[in-house]
Amino acid sequence: MEQKRWRCTVCGYIHVGDTPPEVCPVCGVDSSFFEDVTDDTPAAEDAAPPAPKVDIPRGIKPALFKISYGLYIVTSVNGDKINGQCANTVFQITSEPATVAIGINKSNYTHELIQASGLVGISILGQQGHDLVRNFGYRSGREADKFAGISYHTGGSGVPILENCVAFLEGKVAQQMDCGTHTLFLLDVLAGDLVSDSEPMTYAYFRATK
Repeated sequence: MEQKRWRCTVCGYIHVGDTPPEVCPVCGVDSSFFEDVTDDTPAAEDAAPPAPKVDIPRGIKPALFKISYGLYIVTSVNGDKINGQCANTVFQITSEPATVAIGINKSNYTHELIQASGLVGISILGQQGHDLVRNFGYRSGREADKFAGISYHTGGSGVPILENCVAFLEGKVAQQMDCGTHTLFLLDVLAGDLVSDSEPMTYAYFRATK
């Protein structure tokens, strides 16, 4: 029986096994950031050679782990296709005009939809959003409908917005930058609203309470 393949949605690391690893050995995020990509496995003759191991100077990784992150569900749409994924790279650039930036792994289905439509939804999770992190972080939208059983509405731009969030933003891609395994998208914010005054979820809080 073929073992499953799990891809880290933050750094692209591939893990082979029945379940994702508890912690990514490359970037340090936990198992909720892995998606099942078993069916994406290429044939042996088509497989790309493994990426060379990069030696990170001592001290950089522990320093990076101290950067504070939130947890968000980033969504997109292309025609009748929708998808979403858990992401931690979402940050404000300016307030006037309102612009934010997001980092998305190139191999993710959400990245594909963003590239096609240029439209992005960002649902900012509250501290009770653990199940949403797991739902949108463990598997690929190419093989599963992540929105099955999830309460959401369609924003003015057409992107799905989760009902159970503390706030949301809708954006359109203004610029993008190739960052190797990821693309950094700069978004013009089209709409947004505060849903609740509840505290937002941080990655540190998620790890401490999962």
